Amino acid sequence: MELFLAMLGAFGAGLLLTFTPCVLPMIPIVSSVLVGAEGARLTKLRGGLLSYTYVLGTALTYSIAGAVAGATGEQLQAYFQNPWAIGIFSGILMLFALSMFGLYEIHVPQALQSFLHQHSTRMHHKAKRWAGGEFIGVFLLGVFSALIIGACVTPVLASALTGAIATQDAVKGAGIMFALANGQGAILVAIGVSEGLLLPRAGSWMNTVKHIFGVLLVGVAIYLLTPLEQVPVLLLWGALFIICAVYLGATQALPKDAGGWRYLWKGVGTLLLVWGVFALVGGFAGSRDVLKPLPFDLVGTTATNVGAGPRSSPATRLFQRVTTLHELDAGFAAARGAGKAMILDYYATWCTDCVRMERTTLRDPRVRRAIAARFVALQADVTETDGDSRAVKQRFNVLGPPATLFFRPDGSEARELRAYGYLTVEQLLDKLSQL
Repeated sequence: MELFLAMLGAFGAGLLLTFTPCVLPMIPIVSSVLVGAEGARLTKLRGGLLSYTYVLGTALTYSIAGAVAGATGEQLQAYFQNPWAIGIFSGILMLFALSMFGLYEIHVPQALQSFLHQHSTRMHHKAKRWAGGEFIGVFLLGVFSALIIGACVTPVLASALTGAIATQDAVKGAGIMFALANGQGAILVAIGVSEGLLLPRAGSWMNTVKHIFGVLLVGVAIYLLTPLEQVPVLLLWGALFIICAVYLGATQALPKDAGGWRYLWKGVGTLLLVWGVFALVGGFAGSRDVLKPLPFDLVGTTATNVGAGPRSSPATRLFQRVTTLHELDAGFAAARGAGKAMILDYYATWCTDCVRMERTTLRDPRVRRAIAARFVALQADVTETDGDSRAVKQRFNVLGPPATLFFRPDGSEARELRAYGYLTVEQLLDKLSQL
């Protein structure tokens, strides 16, 4: 079900991509190439088959990229879970977002673009002479076109690949990118079946679609910065909401002849304006949760600061926090002395999945009972990038947090159970039961 929803979302994103100014104008060009075989009569069936063959070619390129991203997701997540990597990747997404707002264009160098275009066209015409070669040629054209068109939509592809990395599964990663390619090609197939009658008209509305993607990319960039406590993320959310509210007309008077859509957008804009103001107030008060921007004590209720690190949460009391090799060795000695197995959790306050696991999986009563009954639980805090943290990670060749290691009562590691990234309740319970 989770994979289905991810693929459905990717398909929708691909469908929206079709209506961007850099993709939609290519559709009639590609359509003319697909149905332009000499002496062949265009039918709805032939047009649809040729169009989808082309889409399958682009889907192959995207799927390979998704499979690689998913297969290496565990290692990539470990490498990127540090302040520098988070900050750089968030900055790249912001640069991508600015390109969506029209400040500049991202495209393949002209020389490489011409090279790919010439070779893909040559292979397309050469394949037509083979048995069934027309479809082979169209398929190869789709494979190469994905490299050209992909550069135009690099910001969204980068976000989709981030989702593929998060799956830590080659099949799921390929599935997400396959769905994205099919969404991007759905209009092309419809045009092939309709013999060109369904080609949307270009217009200013296409820039609106680009702006929507730009706002989404800014939101993702801000979300990635959430675990960095030195970054005032709630102030950034507030600024984004207020700017979007102004764009939707929240601060402008409606004309007397305004239609229903104008009222709807103004209502949405007003809601974002109020939310943005609350976010700014909460940000200055030290809050960090965009869903609960105002600190509860402002309205007479005491609550824990959601944005604070989970050092005082009930989950951490289950684990003994260690920061040096000496403390780590002492914990191992205590586990062996008690004849118990041990779980070692690598954690950092700036690690997104570490914080999420603290607030969900490690607070689950079933997990807490299973660990308390049979295990000695240690948590290696590698928040600081000093010599002690490096030594603690190097002791077991851990790439970085989040990482969960499991040790038998004799102190040997059950290496097959080692896990990088976020673990659900069911996943952690399954690993505990295998030890």
